[in-house]
Amino acid sequence: MEQRKSEPADLPMVVAICAFHVENVRKHLHHNLAQLSGDEYFVQLDRPVTPAAEEVAAEVGAAGGTMHVLGATGGLSASRNLMLARWPHHHVMFVDDDVRLDAKAVTAVRESLRAGAHVVGARLARPPLPLPWYVTSGQFHLLGWHRDDRDIKIWGACMAVDTAFAHANGLSFDMALSRTGGNLQSGEDTTFIKMMKDAGAREQLLPDYSVTHDVDPARLTLRYLLRRAYWQGRCEAGRDQARAGLRKEWDRHRSAPESRLRLPLACLYGAVTGWGVLHGLLLRGWARYRRSAVPAG
Repeated sequence: MEQRKSEPADLPMVVAICAFHVENVRKHLHHNLAQLSGDEYFVQLDRPVTPAAEEVAAEVGAAGGTMHVLGATGGLSASRNLMLARWPHHHVMFVDDDVRLDAKAVTAVRESLRAGAHVVGARLARPPLPLPWYVTSGQFHLLGWHRDDRDIKIWGACMAVDTAFAHANGLSFDMALSRTGGNLQSGEDTTFIKMMKDAGAREQLLPDYSVTHDVDPARLTLRYLLRRAYWQGRCEAGRDQARAGLRKEWDRHRSAPESRLRLPLACLYGAVTGWGVLHGLLLRGWARYRRSAVPAG
C-alpha cells in the first residue's frame, strides 16, 4: 500500500534564522530556544567559515539546534531560497538573527499555519532603547519595528511560510532585491508575500502577538537611517513603484504625532528617499540603454 505523504502540519515547524552577524546568534540562542515547543531551530550563517563561526555552531548544536555555515556571502534572498529548498514541504518561520522570540507568538504562528494559513506575521516590537531626536515613529519601519498605533504588515524579520505552497506555485525570493554585504537593499520579503497572496495564499496577521526586534543600537545613528532611506528609494525603483513608493514613504515619515519635528524630518528623509528612487531609475535606464546598444549576433 502506498504510504501517505506527510503534510506540513504533520511535521515540526522550522524556526529558520538567516544570519549574518554571528554574535547575534550567540546573544539570542538560549532565550530563543526556550520559547519553542517541539519546533526545529536551524541557523544558516551567510558568511565564510571562521573559527568564531565554528565555535558558535558548536554552541547551537549543544543547545539543541543546528547551525550551517555557508562558507561565502550570497545575500539574504539567496539564503532564504536555500531554506525553501532545504525545507520544501514544511512550515518555516523565518526570523532575523537579532529577533528575540516570545513563546506565545511562536505558538500563535504555528497554530495559524496548521489551521490553513500560508503566510503569517507577528508584530515586531522595539526594545526599550532611548531614541534620539531624529528617530520618531515615522522612521520605525527603517529599523524593522511596527508602530503601536498602526496595523501590521508581514516583514521578513518574522515571516512564516508554507513552503509547500511556495514550491507548488514556483515562488522564490527575488535576488535583485537582496541585501548583500554593505548595501541596505530591501523589499524581497514584502515582494515575496505579495507573490504568495497573488497566487491565492491565505494571509494571517497576528497584531496581538509580538517578538522583539533587538536591533543593534549602532543603527540609531542619523548616518545609518539616511543610508537606509536611500536604499528604500532604490528598492521602490527596483520594484517599479517609484511614485507610489515615494508617496508611501512620505506618508510614513510625516505621520509621527508624538514629535514636533515630524515635518522637517519628513522632508529630510523624503529627500534622501527621493534621491534613492531617482538614482535607481537612472541606473535601470542606463542598463537598458547598454543592453539595447549591444549589436545583435
